[in-house]
Amino acid sequence: MIRRRLLLLLATTVALLTAAGVALAFWTTSGTGAGSALTGTLAPPTNVTAVATPGSGTVAISWTASSQATGYYVLRVRNSDSSSTAACGTSPAQATTALSCSDLAVADDTYHYTVIATRGSWTATSASSNNVTVNNTRPTVTVNQSAGQFDPTKTAPINFTAVFSSTVTDFTSSDVTLTAGTATVTGSGTTYNIAVSGLTSTVTVTASIAANTAHDAAGAGNTASTSTDNTVTYDVTAPTAPAPGATAAVTFGTSLLFVNSEVVNLTDAATDIGSAIASVSYYYCAGSTGTCTSVNGTLIGASSASASSFPVNTNAPLAADGPYRVVAVATDAAGNSTASAATLITVDTTPPTVTRPTVNGHS
Repeated sequence: MIRRRLLLLLATTVALLTAAGVALAFWTTSGTGAGSALTGTLAPPTNVTAVATPGSGTVAISWTASSQATGYYVLRVRNSDSSSTAACGTSPAQATTALSCSDLAVADDTYHYTVIATRGSWTATSASSNNVTVNNTRPTVTVNQSAGQFDPTKTAPINFTAVFSSTVTDFTSSDVTLTAGTATVTGSGTTYNIAVSGLTSTVTVTASIAANTAHDAAGAGNTASTSTDNTVTYDVTAPTAPAPGATAAVTFGTSLLFVNSEVVNLTDAATDIGSAIASVSYYYCAGSTGTCTSVNGTLIGASSASASSFPVNTNAPLAADGPYRVVAVATDAAGNSTASAATLITVDTTPPTVTRPTVNGHS
């Protein structure tokens, strides 16, 4: 009789626990006669929370421990069709003892998660987590010279244009990586201007944007910038130009002598450290002393043939007979220029006069 009562009590307890949604756990012993049976319960995990990192396909899940549980496994449930997938590399056969995990490489969609506590063959399923939307799309960005930006240039600021593939909300000057100078960012939405100032010497300026510095409305960070031309040479160093070389068919002493229409060949080995020499112009000034520049000199000609040391040939008299100074004015690609020291030449277009000799008083 006692045994029948105990079995009836046990059956009633099992029915009540099952109806209440509480999973059965384990038996401690079984009794007969006056003995007793004890039963425990496996509570479900609680406080299941899911957080998606925008643009990464990663969802972090955490939960509060379940009483009597020896492990847990996680299910990802797609909201659109309620299909479920094992998450975090867990399964009924591969439970975890941790209270958090990361679900990796999750496709774009909206999901919620459940965590199942296990002990032996018993399980207890948590309530659903919050919904999370996974968005793997990240803004891309290009950085290039702005339209109309001279390169090389001796003028600041230097301007670059950054174009994002989608609207970003937090792109600022501090997000720009420069090889020199200070960036000032203006613009909005997808397109921004980057003005670089604070340059004090000749330098190549490169602008770029590191990954995850700006974010779209969903919070996804940008990928690292790409470019087709994101460098500009800032050149404020004047070229170096030696005194021009001059060769003529006739010389007189140590000074070049320009006689009638004899050709004078001018060359100059100008160099520049910031940008290439664009051209060399030659000027002459009358006299053998004093400063001669492009301002007070008269242009002879100009050359951009760097491989031939910028040659200019002239076969017309410079002016009236006498001494002259010839200088080379070298201009680099950024517009910096410098005048060389002078090379002296002499112009003589007047033929000598001859008188008939007198012999024995007769001419």
